[in-house]
Amino acid sequence: GCGKLTGVSNPITIRASGSRFGSWMTDTMTPSADSRVWYMDGYYKGRRVLEFRSLTDFVSGQNFVQHLLPHPWAGTGHVVFNGSLYYNKFQSNVAVRYHFRSRSVLVQRSLAGAGYNNTFPYSWGGFSDIDFMVDENGLWAVYTTNQNAGNIVVSRVDPHTLEVLRSWDTGYPKRSAGESFMICGVLYVTNSHLAGAKIYFAYYTNTSSYEYTDIPFHNQYSHISMLDYNPRERVLYTWNNGHQVIYNVTLFHVIKTDGE
Repeated sequence: GCGKLTGVSNPITIRASGSRFGSWMTDTMTPSADSRVWYMDGYYKGRRVLEFRSLTDFVSGQNFVQHLLPHPWAGTGHVVFNGSLYYNKFQSNVAVRYHFRSRSVLVQRSLAGAGYNNTFPYSWGGFSDIDFMVDENGLWAVYTTNQNAGNIVVSRVDPHTLEVLRSWDTGYPKRSAGESFMICGVLYVTNSHLAGAKIYFAYYTNTSSYEYTDIPFHNQYSHISMLDYNPRERVLYTWNNGHQVIYNVTLFHVIKTDGE
């Protein structure tokens, strides 16, 4: 069941590899027997996606296949959902859905008005204007527009067509955010990408309201360039200064009784 984030575990370092910036993930929708890991090093003009057969193979750097994307990516805000990779096409505000099995782009669509090319990145830069996420409710895009004056916009996105279903203006300036992630329809924002960061702000899409939070998490390598929640595993995936790190999360469940 869903709940409110109340705590983040100490970091668990899985591997140290790649450059300072990048992203890595597992599919948020496949059966637990499928433990493939995807790895995308760098934030700028990359096209090479490595698919490892399991976490064990990822740790050892063995047993992988390579996908060469037809369009290069921008940023590190990619996500793998139900066999497809969702990412921001370089030098555009176009969302791309790339299907791994057919090795083809199934759909691409512009996010209307979304900033790109370091117009509205997170505080660390790196073309991180558009950030895709998956939680218990489905696929999301987090970005901002000129109309929103640089504040974070959260949009529910149809995973098949990439159409925006609904958007929320959080009021939080994206350039002041270190990174962000969705859990159970709530956007959680860190106040920095550097050491001493904490989860500082939460926006609730179900009530269109926000609150300031104070949830510490140990930023061991002092430079986070990707932070994403995996609802299947209930962990945060992080790329931290050339280290691939996970955190377990603690969710507080409110049990409703019949009398409420």
